[in-house]
Amino acid sequence: MTDFKLLILIVMIVVLAIVLIYSVIIVSKKKQYYAKIDELDYLKHEISNQTVPFELAKLRSTKKSERIVKLVQQWERRWGKLESDFITVTEQIIYTEELVANKSFVEADEHLVELKQTLESLKEEVEQLIEEIKSLKKSEERSRSNVIGLKETFEQLKRRYEKEEENYIEFKEEMKTLFKDVEVFFLKFNECMEECNYDLADETIELIKSHIEIIVHMFERTPMYKDTITQEIKPLLREVLKSYESIMKSGVYLKHLQIEETIAVYHEQLDEIPNWIKRFDFVKIEGMLVEIHDNAKQMIEFMKKEYELQEVLKETVVKTKSLMQELQEHSQQLQERYENIKGNYRMPEEEESQFVFLLNEIQIVSNELVYLVGKVDEHQSANSVLLRELSSLNQQLDEIKEQLAVFDGEIESLYAGEKECRQRALHLLKTFNHLKGMYHQVNFPVKNEETEEMIKRANFAIQLLFETIGRLPINIAEIDKQLALAQESIQELSNRVEIEVQQSKLAERLMVYGHRYIGREGMYVVDLTIAEDQFRQGNYETVIEKMRELLKEIEGSRFDLTYDQFKQQLDCYLL
Repeated sequence: MTDFKLLILIVMIVVLAIVLIYSVIIVSKKKQYYAKIDELDYLKHEISNQTVPFELAKLRSTKKSERIVKLVQQWERRWGKLESDFITVTEQIIYTEELVANKSFVEADEHLVELKQTLESLKEEVEQLIEEIKSLKKSEERSRSNVIGLKETFEQLKRRYEKEEENYIEFKEEMKTLFKDVEVFFLKFNECMEECNYDLADETIELIKSHIEIIVHMFERTPMYKDTITQEIKPLLREVLKSYESIMKSGVYLKHLQIEETIAVYHEQLDEIPNWIKRFDFVKIEGMLVEIHDNAKQMIEFMKKEYELQEVLKETVVKTKSLMQELQEHSQQLQERYENIKGNYRMPEEEESQFVFLLNEIQIVSNELVYLVGKVDEHQSANSVLLRELSSLNQQLDEIKEQLAVFDGEIESLYAGEKECRQRALHLLKTFNHLKGMYHQVNFPVKNEETEEMIKRANFAIQLLFETIGRLPINIAEIDKQLALAQESIQELSNRVEIEVQQSKLAERLMVYGHRYIGREGMYVVDLTIAEDQFRQGNYETVIEKMRELLKEIEGSRFDLTYDQFKQQLDCYLL
């Protein structure tokens, strides 16, 4: 009984210890969760207590540009959404505390993670909003800093103008207006800053900068323009005009360059520069000064070139006259030679027309040269233009010279062509006689009508060829045409006669060779008789095929060697 009581006591102590330990663990865990919740709540208060509403209220209470008004409205909407998110976060924190109190630690962990992510996102949005507001404030600081530097520069420029006012008497009203405008812009800038109208303040600063830049240009560039005009541009124009007059007196034509007219226009433009300065058109002034300077230099170069071309032009005229005379003499010689042989020889009609055209062209070019030489002597055209026209004329003369050389060769070839044509005609006649003799020497049992007709055609072609050669005036082109026709007829006859002669020889040899087996029984004698009949009819190709079949049946493949030997012995290279 005592032991049982002791056991119960021990169990109770253990249970109490377990309950106590569990309670301690739960309390400790809750403290940890509450600490995390407190951290997130602190972070929420830190984010939501930024000075955004105060800064927005300050901006809202002042006059602003339309852009800043819209910007502030946009920031207010963004901050309103953030405040709504802060309320939602607060509710989530309270709900998480309830979960911890109810020991729903797993779900509490999930909410803590979500809360942390949400607060980090909100923190980034708030920081970005603050940065945008600060950037607007910084623009104010930058503007004030910039205007201080501009104010110092402006005061220095005013003091400088007071000292050098006499140098700008011509532009006194424009300078006063510039300084007055800048002072007005400084006042306007201060008003804009007081009203937080930073956009208009920035625009005003740009106006101040542009006006100060114009004042600086007036100080720096106006004296420079005067010096450039008086010490460089006008002396250069005087030099151009002096060179123009000097070169014109030497007989060189320069009026096409319009030097005097151009210089007069440039002086008018130089007289307009004070008015352009008053309009602050510095880009136009500098562009015009550079243009006048470059064009004046270019005019000097053009005049120098025209002067230097004077001697070149004289040399070219002499050279062209000499070449023209040479070509005229050559063409006259060719014309006389052709007229002398025209009764016996004749160029092709197309070539003769080209020759006549070339002679006419020489006369035309000669007239052009006379016209150009007259212009050179009158000194009323630019040397460069005359030289260009003479160069073109020389190119024409070079082409005519080449064509005359071609016709020179054509006339020479008329003699050589006749000789060559006669030699070729004699060779064809010799070949024809040889073929005709070879054909008639063979004792054909029957004359081939087609071959006989080909002999007649070849004979007619030869006769026509010699008639063409003997006809005056000699027409080489027509002779060449007849030579080609005769050559074609004889070549066709040659192939025909040689094949027929070779076939007759081979057929006869095979017939003789085949008679050694005349004593054989069967159809051989009948076939041999048929072959002999075909031979007498002039069907040599049929005889060769028939006898080759008969003899190959008797001798077998050995006969192929014998057949080849027959062809070689009889020189049957066409079969």
